[in-house]
Amino acid sequence: MYYDPSQHAAVHRCASERDAARFGSSHMSVHVGTCRELSADQRTADTRVSTRMHERSTVRNHPFGSRAHRGMTRGMTRGMTIVEILAVVGVIVLLLGILLPAVNLARRNALWGRSQANLRQVGQLLVLYATDNRDSIVPTAFDYRDPSTPSIVNGKPRSVSPPGTSPPIGAAGYGSWTDILWTSGGFGPVGSIGESTGPYWDYRYDSPDAALYAQGWDGTNPFRSAEIMEKTVGGDGATPFGTGATDLERGELGYFGGNPFFDARPPTSATPYAGKWWTMGQMKRPEVSMYCCDSNAGELLAFNSNNVSPNNAALDLAGVDWRYSGKNTLMLFLDGHVDTIPEWTGLVELEKDLGVRVMNLERKTFFTN
Repeated sequence: MYYDPSQHAAVHRCASERDAARFGSSHMSVHVGTCRELSADQRTADTRVSTRMHERSTVRNHPFGSRAHRGMTRGMTRGMTIVEILAVVGVIVLLLGILLPAVNLARRNALWGRSQANLRQVGQLLVLYATDNRDSIVPTAFDYRDPSTPSIVNGKPRSVSPPGTSPPIGAAGYGSWTDILWTSGGFGPVGSIGESTGPYWDYRYDSPDAALYAQGWDGTNPFRSAEIMEKTVGGDGATPFGTGATDLERGELGYFGGNPFFDARPPTSATPYAGKWWTMGQMKRPEVSMYCCDSNAGELLAFNSNNVSPNNAALDLAGVDWRYSGKNTLMLFLDGHVDTIPEWTGLVELEKDLGVRVMNLERKTFFTN
């Protein structure tokens, strides 16, 4: 605030006018004209002085003083510095690094749970099939064209591949356990493949396969895992119709591969254990007897050697897929329960250390030593 003598004099004249009002009109008349001399500019100056005095009073009364007031005034118009921006970005990246693995783990666990539910449904279907077919266990691969097929299952339908299907789906009456349970469970028809003038493949008697999934089908199929196959064996077609799932099937829902011990097709030099039909009553320990597990080869697993003997310490299953977190596979047992089994190095370890039976299930043990 600055001192203006003219303003002081004007104020003094006004005070004198008020005194005249008290002591007489004659005295007032002397000064009334002088009081009117206050111009509009002087009144404006008085207003500015009053505003500045109020602002300085506000600053003095601020708890942090005039410097804090000036700092806050400048901060209202100042932007973020590059250091502050980088700090914020770093915090966001750190949080994402913490949250994304947790989200991915939760997703994988959800898929693991859905795959378990699918296998439990398969176990229920196995029980229903055995009830309707004299206690028979569904063969993991079959060839109904063979005249030696028992009359109990002979004639079970399976369609022929439509012309031009690549890879070929298989001949009529030839397939896997998924075709039998799909048919007996009444899941089809779900779609069709084929020319309008040719035979339609409507999946009434066949479980959905690579040909249907290649068309983008995303329907419900309890005979597939909820988790995708990150890798395949790179064969020419899913087993039992080919040598293994093709590279084109990467990213598709994973297979459940059946135990080759239940392969009912005629035996060959590569599959000397095949060609038999089993019943539940023949199984010594259904609670530890494997029926199927996750596979990246197809609907039927295989042995890694033609020497399927207890003396072959290197004997193992080929086509098993450990597709879940921690290198685990889901396994369905003949009593209907599902278990998570960690990766093993051979059937000796699987039977002796993990307590899972694969071969000679009509006996108490396979490996005697």
